Amino acid sequence: MKKSLKGRITLLIFLFVIVLDTVSVCMNYRNFISSSEQFSYSTANTVAKTCSLIIDKNLLNDYKKTSMRDSEYYATWNKLIDYRNTNKDIVTLSVVWFDLSKCHYIFDTDLSKEGAFLGDMCTLDSAQAEKHKELASGKDIGFIKYADRMEVYSPIISSSNMTIGYVIVGISTLLAEKEQLNYLIRMIIVSFSLTFVLAFIFMWVLSKKVIKPINILAEAASSYAKAKNDSNKTSILQSITIKTGDEIEHLFRSMKKMETDLLNSSNSLSIATWNSNHDSMTQLYNKRYLTDFMIEYTSEKAVAAYYFDVDNLKKMNDICGHENGDEVICKTAEFIKKFLPENGFAFRIGGDEFLMIVCDISLRDAEVLFVRMQASDDKRLTPPDSKVFCRIAIGYEYTQKCENLDELIKVADKHMYLDKHSER
Repeated sequence: MKKSLKGRITLLIFLFVIVLDTVSVCMNYRNFISSSEQFSYSTANTVAKTCSLIIDKNLLNDYKKTSMRDSEYYATWNKLIDYRNTNKDIVTLSVVWFDLSKCHYIFDTDLSKEGAFLGDMCTLDSAQAEKHKELASGKDIGFIKYADRMEVYSPIISSSNMTIGYVIVGISTLLAEKEQLNYLIRMIIVSFSLTFVLAFIFMWVLSKKVIKPINILAEAASSYAKAKNDSNKTSILQSITIKTGDEIEHLFRSMKKMETDLLNSSNSLSIATWNSNHDSMTQLYNKRYLTDFMIEYTSEKAVAAYYFDVDNLKKMNDICGHENGDEVICKTAEFIKKFLPENGFAFRIGGDEFLMIVCDISLRDAEVLFVRMQASDDKRLTPPDSKVFCRIAIGYEYTQKCENLDELIKVADKHMYLDKHSER
């Protein structure tokens, strides 16, 4: 029994160590490869971006059309050649443009017989052919990885925001692969050696502090049970087992109770947080959350703000009662939810005032959304025979680069008042 217990624990520990080491080595090796690849990509991308600055975009179009070289062409060509020579890892550096079937060279820094000249064409290789549509349309494809190199394709953008061609920078990956293999070997040796030493120490401590006392107690209990078999008297073995079992059971119960308490506390906190950030009647965000939203707002992307106000809400409350007023408020909230995009946030910021913020939206989409809301019959909140006429007044403002959200909201508020007074 003693050997069996120790043997099984030893086997489990060493199996765990092997699995843990294998997973650790694989993850670290994968991270190392990823870091190495990212470094190669960053190097190539930096070279490509720098070369893009060297090239005159206007002249590049002329070279594409005429295939005629002038003094400015040779000056740029020499700069690209010099720049390639500054980094031994750069194996290719060229400027090209693509159609659906071929690659057309403008500059190539390969001065060997395999090098190309202005106007030369070559067929697409298999990797380029898979992305021929993107290359022909001037899209940014990032990089293509080959067996011995990584090629980064950096679009050259003209002043009219059109892709003229690509700067292609090829970085050799052969040295990196050797470093990766050496790193893998070193990591396996160090990791497995260290973990097996630690596992041996752990087994020694476990054997001395846990397994040995258990075996001693087991042997004592067994000897006592053979010598004393009295059912009316609780045995030492039974007492020890019950005591250990009660402690383990108590630990599990305590942990389960702790987990239950934590889950309940977490749920209560989530509910409290939700309630503190939402309006209880409409379920929209409240003014408190808007304040936090504006404090945390750091985006400078395109933003549209829509400000809403309910006409004659006070009169509705006074004449028809607050129950009808609440119904009008809820209808307004449903109206806003109906038009709320996925990238939008809706707030109730006052008794009859609402706000919708839509981030990262184009001017056309923002205007279309505003027109749809203005044209909606649901803007009228009360039936024709109602004693009080209530409708939604809407103000809208848009900016391509929002640096001050508060000012944008204020302008939308002003436009809302213009809409409000236009119906009076």
